[in-house]
Amino acid sequence: MRLYERFKDGRVIGAFPRVTTDDTLKLFPRRTDGLRVLLIHASIREWSWPNIGPLGQQFVGSSVWMDGHDLRVLDLNAERGHPVEFDEQFLRWVDRRVEWALDHHEPHVVGVSGIISQYSAIRRIARLVRMLRPEATIILGGGIASCLPRFMAERLPVDVVVQEEGEVTVSEVLERIEMGAGFAGVRGTVYRHDGQVVDNGLRPSVKAGAEGLDHLPWPLRALWAEESVYRVNPVGWLNATSKWVDGAPRADTPFSLSLIASRGCPYASKACDYCFAAYLSKTYRLRSPAEVVDEMQWLVARYGARYLHFLDDLLLTDYRWALAFADEIISRKLDVTWGGTCRSNIAADDVMRARKEGRPSFLERCHEAGMRYVGYGLESASPTILKAIDKSGQSVAKMELAVEETKRVMGEAGVDTSWMIGAPGETEQTVRDSVDFCKRVGLKPSCWFFVTSYPGTTFWQLALDKGLIKKAVDGQLGPADDDVIEQYFLLLGEQGERVRTNFSDLPDTEIETLAKWAVAELNPRAGRFREPHSGDIIRGATKADL
Repeated sequence: MRLYERFKDGRVIGAFPRVTTDDTLKLFPRRTDGLRVLLIHASIREWSWPNIGPLGQQFVGSSVWMDGHDLRVLDLNAERGHPVEFDEQFLRWVDRRVEWALDHHEPHVVGVSGIISQYSAIRRIARLVRMLRPEATIILGGGIASCLPRFMAERLPVDVVVQEEGEVTVSEVLERIEMGAGFAGVRGTVYRHDGQVVDNGLRPSVKAGAEGLDHLPWPLRALWAEESVYRVNPVGWLNATSKWVDGAPRADTPFSLSLIASRGCPYASKACDYCFAAYLSKTYRLRSPAEVVDEMQWLVARYGARYLHFLDDLLLTDYRWALAFADEIISRKLDVTWGGTCRSNIAADDVMRARKEGRPSFLERCHEAGMRYVGYGLESASPTILKAIDKSGQSVAKMELAVEETKRVMGEAGVDTSWMIGAPGETEQTVRDSVDFCKRVGLKPSCWFFVTSYPGTTFWQLALDKGLIKKAVDGQLGPADDDVIEQYFLLLGEQGERVRTNFSDLPDTEIETLAKWAVAELNPRAGRFREPHSGDIIRGATKADL
């Protein structure tokens, strides 16, 4: 039975061994008639040390392995090893590594995945694979595939695009390739046939807990550089504590790894007009607390991880799940620190609820269970902006309560917040509102992210309507055809350091100045401003610059 056959309409059928440790790989021997599959992970955030393994690919890798195929991996992000310049020299190195992998592994199938900011790198890789190995089937997955699947099928030299969560769908796609059959009727795919793009619709999401997610195989970390690269580089809480020294990792401090406890976001398609999670997995689903702690225990035992960073879009959403999760960790006496994301309104609501019920809040209980980091996407402390970006449920009062209570419980190093600038209605006053809030609660964010429009979001359509996508490409407002959109994707970096979609009535230069001023105002001793995600350090703006 192939993996996709074990999940009918998202519900698991029967029980089977999971890929959890190196030893369990032996439970699924390679079939002599299986496919040679090569998964390529494009580089990302080249300015930083590679610190987060490609969990999405690792989940797919488990599926490929369990179905008996010969799986090989080319992790370009791990192989670069250190911060690099995304220039022609680096791209020539990428070309050489891809060419070597194709010659060495002779794959029947090549899988490439990533997020939309990797469009340039992924396009280059796909074109090279098509040129050097034209007979191979190319599968595109990840966020880049899900946000605009028809566009990707039309513009990139790929054979099939896998939408949303890929491990179950890829299992069926590979079986079709083995059979020499087409992709007609394979839910969760978009593909080209006779010059036309065919959309088979979405596959039902794997159900929550014991009905589904608890039975998916864990990420197949053994074939990626988890031990030699990802665990030794800092992530999450360790960034702000013991791990960074002049921007470089240290081997004599605790190791860290990443995992996820949920799929989707409960606010997807309902709020947060800017968020790329809007197009992914409309249903929010959690793994069972015991199942998550099982994986945590294994990561500690297998890799010596001392800090585990949850990459969930939103980890702490259900206070009952959070309390049960903390209780599970405490009952097992698991000695590990961890961190993840929450929403300020969710945390504040539970603080008030806990006071009424006379119990610890989930922040307090989770801290007792090792939690040391909470990430809040606050974005703005202006009611005008919160409404404009549809930050439903969040208020300035709840933001303040959540931050103050998290600082009390976790300490200053345990609170991380993100802020954005350039939303509809942004003014100098709305930015000052956010700065004043940070001063009041003692926050010192190191950057203000420029609003960037990602496909699949409400802001994407708004940017198209306002002509901002074309403006980001050539400086002129106007409609954007597919050629313009592709140029936008080619320029798109992390959080708008190369292209920006400023929705406010303020000029781009003033928005930039306000962002620099905000950082300098909250970090007066630093006097420097770190460009979002690019790593570039420039002088902070002063009040006089305004």
